[in-house]
Amino acid sequence: MMRKMTCLLLVAGCFASNNLFAQQRFQSDVFNTIDSITNIQFGEATNIKNKEEKLLLDIVMPPSADTMKRRPLVIFIHGGGFQNNSKIGSLSNMVCQSFARKGYVTATIDYRLGVEGQKTNADYANALYRAQQDGKAAIRFFRKHADKYGIDTAQIFITGGSAGSKTCLAIAYMNEHEIPESVDVKRWGSLEGNSGNAGYSSRVHGVMNNWGSIINYEWINKGDAPLFNVAGTADKTVPFDSSYDYHGFKYGPYILYQRCLQVGVPTGWRPFEGAGHTLDNNKTKQDSCIRSMAGWLFAQLAINKGKNDEGVYRWEKDINVFDSLNAAEKYSKKSILLVGSSYIRMWKNIRQDLKYTNIIHRGFGGCNLRDVAYYIHRITDPVQPKAVFIYVGNDIVGTNKDKAPEQVLELYKYVVKEIQSKHPSIPITWLEISPSERRWMVWDKVSEANRLIREYSGTQTGLYCIASSDSFLGKDGKPITSLYLSDKLHYNEEGYKVWGNSIRKQVLKISKK
Repeated sequence: MMRKMTCLLLVAGCFASNNLFAQQRFQSDVFNTIDSITNIQFGEATNIKNKEEKLLLDIVMPPSADTMKRRPLVIFIHGGGFQNNSKIGSLSNMVCQSFARKGYVTATIDYRLGVEGQKTNADYANALYRAQQDGKAAIRFFRKHADKYGIDTAQIFITGGSAGSKTCLAIAYMNEHEIPESVDVKRWGSLEGNSGNAGYSSRVHGVMNNWGSIINYEWINKGDAPLFNVAGTADKTVPFDSSYDYHGFKYGPYILYQRCLQVGVPTGWRPFEGAGHTLDNNKTKQDSCIRSMAGWLFAQLAINKGKNDEGVYRWEKDINVFDSLNAAEKYSKKSILLVGSSYIRMWKNIRQDLKYTNIIHRGFGGCNLRDVAYYIHRITDPVQPKAVFIYVGNDIVGTNKDKAPEQVLELYKYVVKEIQSKHPSIPITWLEISPSERRWMVWDKVSEANRLIREYSGTQTGLYCIASSDSFLGKDGKPITSLYLSDKLHYNEEGYKVWGNSIRKQVLKISKK
């Protein structure tokens, strides 16, 4: 049955311009009505009562007037500890309607519920196994019927809440050889299961994990699907970290975020400080969560990917050069490390401008903080610096792949943690991102990222920030163009002299700590 749902949120000028519509799609609410089809059977499987159970889903999508023929799909899997709830719920409605208004096709599914026996860890592992089999059947259903529902089968994403997110994580990252030994494979069948739509792939292209955890974080490896993580840091039901476990599910969103950074999988982490499970069922917090999910997912879409996007691995040659330098050179105990993107790499007169000789100079191209996070141990561990100074200015540049300021902060916090794991006592300094004419349109977001890192550093021992933007802004409050190259982004020689003069005293002071 199809019905049309009228959204309370009105979108000004949603169809006023085809060009504007195309630019806003997937980022903003571009539809003020959405359609739904309910109780579609996507499969059938034997449940814990040894009865055949029909598996149903609901679809929420843009209205029939939508002219886009192939649209990304977001599937929501509900929570409830594998024992209760259904596809119809407050959070599923919020997620599906929000993404449908942005132009996605969305679905919410039911799956076989029930935890057998004494509800041991093994019983929960079997419950997860059945749920993921059903989730995989739903993914295959949409590949089978992609033409009917207008699905881009190269852009299928999954999300859920709590047990639903645990199911999503298992769908995306558990392989046949990783099935827990306690799972009764003879009874329930293979990982793909027998729930329906055989012959189609169950692969997904991204996961949004909301307060869900995983049995083994090592299921996530190089080349796996991107993962976004959300949790309250006071969750007493499912760990946001690994401080306890929920029936064998020990590794929560923050651990999975770190795992992704370590193996080079695109990721994000949105903590809600002091919030509990399901973000306390607080609609304001959950709405904020959904907006963060949508912002992260937009950057993962095919329209924002390069043809040869190698991710963090594109810097391997640069890091190999650093490895060679580390092996060939000996560094003084007074040496400080400056690491970062092109502003560091192009600073040819860095020693003269800072009036400090013992500098380990490690800049690589247009790297971002995710790149630094992946390579930080290869950069810092062999050189034993007296202090580390970091400048990375490519996470917010005015493109569709930009990170939110909060994501920049979380990446920086991870980089700091990794450096401190090997060098617990050295000072670490964020050289605040400078303004430029080329990226002036996002200076407010860049300034917010600088502010967040500055405030965080102010609460931590051994962390510092050095600001320099005032030295590059004229009386009109805009960048002084004479200090930049013709690309209107990088400093010219005079600009570097200004930068050196601006930060020198603080660099030397921190280096003496």
